[in-house]
Amino acid sequence: MENDIFTVFRLSLFETFYVTGSLILVGIVLGLLENRANFYVQSTFGRKGILVTAWIGTPIHELGHLLMCYVFRHKITKLKLFSRKEKDGTLGYVNHSWNPKSLYQNIGNFFIGMGPIFSGTAALIIGMHLLLPDSFARVTDYLTLEPAQPDQYILTKIFTLTAGLFQSIFSLENLFSLNFWIYFALAIAISSHIALSKEDLKGAGRGFVTILFFILLINLVAFVFNADFSGLFAEILALNVYLVAFSMISIVFSLIRLVLSVFAYYLV
Repeated sequence: MENDIFTVFRLSLFETFYVTGSLILVGIVLGLLENRANFYVQSTFGRKGILVTAWIGTPIHELGHLLMCYVFRHKITKLKLFSRKEKDGTLGYVNHSWNPKSLYQNIGNFFIGMGPIFSGTAALIIGMHLLLPDSFARVTDYLTLEPAQPDQYILTKIFTLTAGLFQSIFSLENLFSLNFWIYFALAIAISSHIALSKEDLKGAGRGFVTILFFILLINLVAFVFNADFSGLFAEILALNVYLVAFSMISIVFSLIRLVLSVFAYYLV
């Protein structure tokens, strides 16, 4: 019996990462890239170097929190999409409250904390669709490719899209297009402020624990009644593959910003 309970718990933990793992991975990578880039930017240009991109990137960041608050029925208590006057240096914030007895609202804390990944990636995708429609069409073509083996699904999709991104966005044709340089500037500004703050991660952590216990409850019910929900989690994993694939746009431009900030640091 103890072995069965341990198996259910281990399965629940694994399935929780099915649901949340892609967002956590993207958040960690974006955080590392942004922190290093901010170090070089501030060392070179001071706080003004951050503000150059903040007036675009910060509102999009905060809109991600705001929209997720509405989706999960949290009450907005205080909102600032962008401000240069906060004494602690905060550029924007969304303060919210929720019913601690509501399972739905507690789970929402995870997605509210991760909201900037949704809004930032969506802004980059929409911008590509409007300014670089041909590149956008080629990128979406890569997403329709199906790998031959299921165990290669995730890595194949991510690798294929990343290669496709560079080929379609940074094509010779685009380099001579005004729309490309407009998109490039906007993408750098947006990707500069997607990463999650400590407060974002703290809130997401509360939601992560709730999701884990909820999935554990589902698996305990499935164990008692001999039900099978594995197909549901397989579908969620497939959706996460697409989320990570689209998030590569954010990661690519965050990486470009880091490279540019390093060059500026050593050349200026």
